Amino acid sequence: MVYLGGPRRRRGIYLHDPPLGYRPPRPRIALKERQREARQDWILMRVTTAILVLTASAVLVIISLIIATHG
Repeated sequence: MVYLGGPRRRRGIYLHDPPLGYRPPRPRIALKERQREARQDWILMRVTTAILVLTASAVLVIISLIIATHG
């Protein structure tokens, strides 16, 4: 939350406050399209998580092998 007002007052304008009379845009994407995008995002996150876990474990194995053979 960032204060954007001038001199200190009781209540100022903060960054998270929408302007007066602001109405958020209505979603123009169909429900099926939103569900498809959500499914794609979910799959992408799962694949990314699996790749990161495998990479981290491989790095740990390499580090432990280097330590074991060096010592």
